[in-house]
Amino acid sequence: MSKTVYTLKKHGDSEEYHLFQAELTQSQPERRCAPQNKSICQKMNKNASSEDKFACFSEEKARKKCAEIGRVVCGVCVIHLYTSYDT
Repeated sequence: MSKTVYTLKKHGDSEEYHLFQAELTQSQPERRCAPQNKSICQKMNKNASSEDKFACFSEEKARKKCAEIGRVVCGVCVIHLYTSYDT
């Protein structure tokens, strides 16, 4: 079983923060919290990061931290944290 977690990375050029998804898995500890290569909004590559603001946060914790940080967090990425999907 895996759980989706989030990492917030700062873009080196624009200094805007973008969210990246990762999976926490028990079966693959070496990939336990490796963020995807592209941000949620698809506007930032992982290797363009100048720093991580946080890593491996749950959706709720990421939502709270992004709200504290404010407008420098990509709005498209943040919207993803508030979207509910009907299954």
